[in-house]
Amino acid sequence: MRQWLSMFVVIGTWSWLCSAIFHTRDFPITEKLDYFSAGFNVIYIFFLGITRMLRLSTWKQTRVVAVCCAIPYALHVAYLSLVRFDYGYNMMANAIVGLLSNFIWFVVSYQAFRNGQPFWWKPAALMLLMDLAFSLEAFDFPPFLDALDAHALWHAATIPIITQWYDYLIKDAKWDLHLEQQRKD
Repeated sequence: MRQWLSMFVVIGTWSWLCSAIFHTRDFPITEKLDYFSAGFNVIYIFFLGITRMLRLSTWKQTRVVAVCCAIPYALHVAYLSLVRFDYGYNMMANAIVGLLSNFIWFVVSYQAFRNGQPFWWKPAALMLLMDLAFSLEAFDFPPFLDALDAHALWHAATIPIITQWYDYLIKDAKWDLHLEQQRKD
């Protein structure tokens, strides 16, 4: 699981970098990098959730899940790049994968509860908080004081949520090591 968690940090950093570049320089290529990296981040957390839920740890075990996530993502990017760059379709696709992720991470929370993990509630709570933050993006509104619009607030709202995700994923990995050690003893 460690390599998948490390990859999550890389993807998250890449996604934030692409977003920052796009919001600094709005060109067609920077817009696509922003959208595609954000979409990749969304599908990766779905992949990570499945990997965690099923406790897959090797590439051989995760290959099928990775391919099942990569194919729709590639088709999504191809459609947006080659057919029509459609903001509404992109938003809907990301929202659907996000809702599927919610379900997966709720299952992970339940599994953690059953295993006696003291912070079992955290993935479910973070998913709900991310949904609340996403509502800023989905239910756009005009800028407040000509400075803060829904999109800017969405980005700001995700900062503490993501830091708490990292905190949870680290604690969860340590908890798994703790359980493994108990089984060995």
